[in-house]
Amino acid sequence: MAAHATAPCEPSDSWVVLRRSAAVAAVTGGAAWLVKSSVTLATGNEPAVAFAIGGALFPFALLGLWSIVRRADSRAARVGGALAAAAAVSVVLATLVRVLGGAAVEPTEDEITVLTPFLAIAGFGTFAALLALGHAVRREGALAAGSRSLPWAMGVAAIPLLIVGGALEALDERLLELPIALLAVGWILLGAALWKAAQQHPPRADARASP
Repeated sequence: MAAHATAPCEPSDSWVVLRRSAAVAAVTGGAAWLVKSSVTLATGNEPAVAFAIGGALFPFALLGLWSIVRRADSRAARVGGALAAAAAVSVVLATLVRVLGGAAVEPTEDEITVLTPFLAIAGFGTFAALLALGHAVRREGALAAGSRSLPWAMGVAAIPLLIVGGALEALDERLLELPIALLAVGWILLGAALWKAAQQHPPRADARASP
């Protein structure tokens, strides 16, 4: 009986597409936030749509990050994947509500609308998923050595950065954009790491040789 050679294992095409799509989402969302911060700092006029674009894309970027650690024996990976999925679903539902309800469903500082819960779940889910998946990625070494701590560091730094931004805002409203710009750069770097890891770091379940 002829022996079968063990070939290097690569993820299936569908997982590669998911991870590369996630990388594009992270880079595009980060670039949108960077544009938003740059324009606001330069002109004082805030392009709100750019901030919304980033917030809508980040949950989908995290689904790609989850795919890299999905077979790890890690509660953080499972919880992070569920949170990222919940955030992504909330983004889709929020988009549908906006299409059907128009400007009337947009919440304000003084009013909660039917759109508010979806926005809250999307925002909180993205932040919590970033922390959970960042922990799993760091523990599993699922990204390249220079990037494996990046998602965890972004999640840990997010709230302190916004607190610092709030303090800077007391001096000048535009300075709030500095922490947002730093987070934007983090998302862009994460997207680059995801693209690089699409085929180099398959999940454990993908590493099965054909009989």
